[in-house]
Amino acid sequence: MLRHNKTIGTETGAENRAVTMNTAGNAEKQRKLLVLSDFDSRVKWGVSLAAFFQHSCEITVMFEEIPSSIRQRYILPNYTVRQYRDLDPILNSSALFEYDYVILALGGSQAVRAMSTIADRQHEFPARPLVIAGFNGLMEPGDPHGFLCRQGADIICVNSTRDMSFFQELITEFHLDASPLVLAGYLRQNDRLPALPQNGPPQSILFVEQVGRPSNLRQKILLMEQLAAYARAHPTRQLVIKLRSVEGIRHTNSSKEKHSFRKIWHYTVRPHPTNVVFSYDGTEEILPKMDLCVSISSTVLFEALEMGIRVAVISDFGIGTHIGNTAFIGSGLFVSLQDLRDDKIPEVAKEWLQENASFSDTFASDLTTKLAELDEQRAQGTLTPMKLFYDRSGFPSLYLTKKAQGRFWNWMSILTQMSLYFRRTATKEGSMEKKGADR
Repeated sequence: MLRHNKTIGTETGAENRAVTMNTAGNAEKQRKLLVLSDFDSRVKWGVSLAAFFQHSCEITVMFEEIPSSIRQRYILPNYTVRQYRDLDPILNSSALFEYDYVILALGGSQAVRAMSTIADRQHEFPARPLVIAGFNGLMEPGDPHGFLCRQGADIICVNSTRDMSFFQELITEFHLDASPLVLAGYLRQNDRLPALPQNGPPQSILFVEQVGRPSNLRQKILLMEQLAAYARAHPTRQLVIKLRSVEGIRHTNSSKEKHSFRKIWHYTVRPHPTNVVFSYDGTEEILPKMDLCVSISSTVLFEALEMGIRVAVISDFGIGTHIGNTAFIGSGLFVSLQDLRDDKIPEVAKEWLQENASFSDTFASDLTTKLAELDEQRAQGTLTPMKLFYDRSGFPSLYLTKKAQGRFWNWMSILTQMSLYFRRTATKEGSMEKKGADR
């Protein structure tokens, strides 16, 4: 379920993908909205949602670190932009209460901490901000944790009808309030394209790296060898490998990254196929040029489906939660790399597509209506106080600080990099000495 922002006017970039949303009649930007986020895909989600408010609110975007491509495409010049190094000073201050609306574009545990801050201090202020939460990417089917982390927000944006059904089951099980749920879709600012012709073999293929999958180094080497074999088998085609990591910039899955895709490719694939291109560009720029999108598991696959691009989900490394591809069960999109090499491209199952990847035409109006009701309750002093499912008393482990552990693993990472450097240096010197002896 991919949500596109509708076009108005004739401007380019993020502006021409925005749609006006009037929240309780505030068309003169009398209200303030904060997007509180951290890294790449979560910033994308939060700012894509904020674009619906750009004509009715003054928008501030706080993030920890993002590539320049995301900043250029998603953040408009009139937004206030603040980069932070540590979320704690923001949560420990009164900053969140300066805004009428807060979009929490954070991971589950950080969203819990932010909502807990508002819940703990809401009695200190005349009014609290309305909190909007959601999911920046794929939800693991049957895993309740992500939803329960966001339970307590005034509005929870849901990615698909499949997720909506599962969340409603959880609401019944745990006796929760169903009113915050709003069907949204995968919020991205992609340009909608006409459906591409499905006949003939693909000429431009995009492979999207999924960080930490596969996690096994030998499996990752096998993946690269198979991609290289595809490129060699079809020398007239272009294979673009979209890398998740940008050198020196953290991202949402940095903690899962054990092996650099590009470095392993450099040392294991010989000779390098000339028709393989590595790209750090945003998928918004790459996808329109492709006619096949391949990955082990990625939200980008849903973006490609919505844009009329053929999609394949690699099955070589198994199907399960360990590889993160169970969301595609029933899609008909699983295929082996060998079959892809033979141009056996799968077709998506229509029922699965409808349940998992069709966007909501009524999202803007549903959100407007819901916010108007909440605004009125706040104005009358009848807004329900925030109450989290994962509160401090019932789930104290979610509030433990991880700073000490972070420092330890940072040092371990530095030591590992130093060790690898000296090993490579020793190997090169040994090779040079051997060549000299042979001569």
